[in-house]
Amino acid sequence: MTGRAALFLLAASAALRCGTSAPTAGPVTGTSRAPYEAPPAAKHSIEIRVNSRAAHDLLAFLSRPAFDAEEAKAIEALPAVRLSVQDSARTLETFDHDLAAAFDEQARSGVFDLHPIRAGRARWEGLLAALPSREADLARMAAERAAALLPADRPVSARLQVLLSFGLAGLADHLVVVGPDGDEAMIVDLSRALGESASETVDNQIERLARLVAGEAFRQAWSNYRRGSSAWTRRDPSLGELAPLFQIATEQGPPALFHVDENFFPLSVWLKEPMKRSIAELNRTAERLVESEKDLETRMALMTEIQRPEFAQRIAGPAGAFLCDGIIQNSGLEAFRGALAAGPKAFFAAYDRAQRKSRDLIPLSPAIRERIGVAK
Repeated sequence: MTGRAALFLLAASAALRCGTSAPTAGPVTGTSRAPYEAPPAAKHSIEIRVNSRAAHDLLAFLSRPAFDAEEAKAIEALPAVRLSVQDSARTLETFDHDLAAAFDEQARSGVFDLHPIRAGRARWEGLLAALPSREADLARMAAERAAALLPADRPVSARLQVLLSFGLAGLADHLVVVGPDGDEAMIVDLSRALGESASETVDNQIERLARLVAGEAFRQAWSNYRRGSSAWTRRDPSLGELAPLFQIATEQGPPALFHVDENFFPLSVWLKEPMKRSIAELNRTAERLVESEKDLETRMALMTEIQRPEFAQRIAGPAGAFLCDGIIQNSGLEAFRGALAAGPKAFFAAYDRAQRKSRDLIPLSPAIRERIGVAK
């Protein structure tokens, strides 16, 4: 399974290009309006185990004066490396070639680009030296953030193993893979996950990693919650052809909040233009679904489109996150958690009520409002 793109970092960049001034990123304070900084509303059990060995061993190997083929075998045996190679559908020979290429200025990496890590290894030394003693802190902070947005009607449990590494294939900052024991593991590429924040303090870097890990831990816990909820497992005939759209936006929106830096909340202020575009796309999709009611072929094509991962990443996740934050900022976290517990229809209805309180929020389309029982 490939990692999710950092969609909201792009949205933030777009906001800046449009002339919106963004606050300088810094440590979280008691006045943060990021919803994942709130205390949880129930005694959820989120167990996270963090292991930084792969990142430490890779950096130590890349700090050698020359490539050592024998020592490279120990790097290839690391679980994080083997799982990331497996996910890339490449072979360990490919990884070995790219690992050697990191030591050769003339060579090019084919898949696993480790040369920038070797060239900039001094940037990572402070963090890697601190990580072994901070793994428990990182796990605790991530677990607390993951629990913050879960509904309060019953406790939810989730377990997540996190492997910190470098040089993942592709452009993702992390992967979620299935390990030999059948459990999911999250592999984080520190260089991509931290990006320009590599020059920040270790405390700030740990905070950023905690948010990234919390997003994946929440995704698992949120999935576990929905499987045990009658509001989510029963079919709601009143939604008609909009049911899959409602469901995917409500499923994908809350996890997507964790992709947003705490300094960009409320989203309706700092990311207003991306918000307009995302909700406009959601509204257009709803209208197209309604218009296709008597055209089976068109309706089936739209249903297929909605189920694709690209739709979740490009529309459902961003739009769903804006709906989430609109509810939270205007009606409160308790109302948000209650809407999640009550299912997709209640979630959209909660946003509609919040939108009527705030000029900053984008109205839902008539097609959507009709399905949630709002009179024209």
